[in-house]
Amino acid sequence: MEIEQIKIDNFRNIKNCYISPGKKINFIYGKNAQGKTNLIESIYYSSLLKSFRTNKKIDLINEGQDRFTINLKILNYKVRNNLFISQDKNKNKKIIINNKKPDNKNFYKILNCIIYFPDEISYLKAYPAYRRNLIDRSIFFINNEYINLYKKYLKCLKQRNAYLKSLENKKDVWKEQLIEYAYLIIIERINYIKKINSYFDNIYEEYSIEYKNYKKGKIKEELINKFNKAEINEKKYGYTLVGPHLDDFSFLVNKNNMNKYSSEGQKRSLLLNYKQAQLQNYNDEHGYYPILLFDDIGSELDLSRKQNIFNKILENCGQVFITTMDKPDIQFNKSKAFKVNKGEFSEFII
Repeated sequence: MEIEQIKIDNFRNIKNCYISPGKKINFIYGKNAQGKTNLIESIYYSSLLKSFRTNKKIDLINEGQDRFTINLKILNYKVRNNLFISQDKNKNKKIIINNKKPDNKNFYKILNCIIYFPDEISYLKAYPAYRRNLIDRSIFFINNEYINLYKKYLKCLKQRNAYLKSLENKKDVWKEQLIEYAYLIIIERINYIKKINSYFDNIYEEYSIEYKNYKKGKIKEELINKFNKAEINEKKYGYTLVGPHLDDFSFLVNKNNMNKYSSEGQKRSLLLNYKQAQLQNYNDEHGYYPILLFDDIGSELDLSRKQNIFNKILENCGQVFITTMDKPDIQFNKSKAFKVNKGEFSEFII
């Protein structure tokens, strides 16, 4: 998977950008608040129609403008796709692929990105919801049907919660279906984590992810028992108290929970190893790599660790975009560098 051309208008501080990225490594170089991360964000948004920095899409529109537009030319398996996205202040969105409006299934196959950004490790440490989102989003990248399953689960969950709040003495007609959806989600999570754990590079430290809420082979039985035990409290509080929407994951370093026993360096190394595992798993599933986005890598790693990561990850992946405040000092074949100043981009020779 490769982005051949990027054209952006009025996305945050980027009033107009037109660049042709390199096939391998693309360094986005400049001082703070110049637009480096905005470029990374526009690519990520084009993949999932979501930002990794804000939930308010109006914040993505350049101040004083009515809309932003993103045009990408994407090459995948010798097939070129032209992706056009626009969003205005009235929340009107337009998505066009090769002059046609795509359905969701086809849209999510056009561009897939794996991202590493500085604040991600703090989210991973603090919020169970973020840990769930990280795993679920990763599964979706290799199985586009997973999001439909999860949406069905959430719809059923909403209906059951409405029933629990109603205080009616009717039969709980939603519980059986909710358990069935929950079972399928849990199976997907267990299988995915098993694969990811097999990819971890455990030469210097042992990394792993645990999902200990259920025992494989007895999942449905455990779900039924949990729902039965929670029934009285669910009717008391008016919402569902068990299920994959509340489950959590443990990220381990040397078999210890990273939030209790690990240094900041170990935590970041675990997250970077997870990204590497994602890349390898995606490639094994699809036969090609997704786009890799690294935001502000220079502020997170010393030169020695940076070189090790480049050797382990960047030489075994597809196209990469890296933002940095430091002038690039590492060269790769088919790499390019772009300097950004006040939202304007210019290519320069490393």
